[in-house]
Amino acid sequence: MTDLAIIPCPQCGVKNRIRNYDSDKIPVCARCRTKLMGEKEHEAFQKFQDNLNQFKDFPDAGLRSKPPK
Repeated sequence: MTDLAIIPCPQCGVKNRIRNYDSDKIPVCARCRTKLMGEKEHEAFQKFQDNLNQFKDFPDAGLRSKPPK
């Protein structure tokens, strides 16, 4: 996955870039090693990523490319 998520650390405030999200592991802060999300947030983020991956190759019907009238 080449998508990028930026998640601020709840402990030290550093903004962490998460390029490859592994659904088996909760991401940790690069500076202080604190978990960047709780179990429920991790589960919700995982479901969101799964949904994005499911529809990423969905064909565009051309509705978004037309300027509003």
